[in-house]
Amino acid sequence: MTEDILISVRGLHTLDIEQEEEETDELEMTMPGKYYFRNGKHYVLFEETDEESQSVVKNRFKLSEDRLEISKKGAMNTTMTFQRGKKSSSWYGTPVGDVQLGIEVTDMQLMEGEDEIEMNVAYALEMNSEHVSDSRIRLRIMERNKGLFRI
Repeated sequence: MTEDILISVRGLHTLDIEQEEEETDELEMTMPGKYYFRNGKHYVLFEETDEESQSVVKNRFKLSEDRLEISKKGAMNTTMTFQRGKKSSSWYGTPVGDVQLGIEVTDMQLMEGEDEIEMNVAYALEMNSEHVSDSRIRLRIMERNKGLFRI
């Protein structure tokens, strides 16, 4: 895979509302980025703009067969670890305050091709030690000039 890529990040959260109702929240974004492979791990670097503050957030995703690490620096600061068979805890810093997150992965799949990499992660998300959603994240990394992008 070349250094110049497009990354598509799709998140789906099924929120628990008063234990009786469910609400689904979905977000998808696609942006250009940089890719490299080192020591058996895939690295993706890209920038996004925070909608509220219009400040830049620098992202680094590190992928391997049983682990996804997402680091954000800027208007939001965090390092979240998604690891098969383990529960992790991290702080998610926002302009209005910090939130403690708990992440417990229920399923994780990494598919590697010559021109495309896809990772799917299903996980339970906690905020301040309370379960708030069952979530999924799908990452698609594609060579920028191959014309493989599809929705």
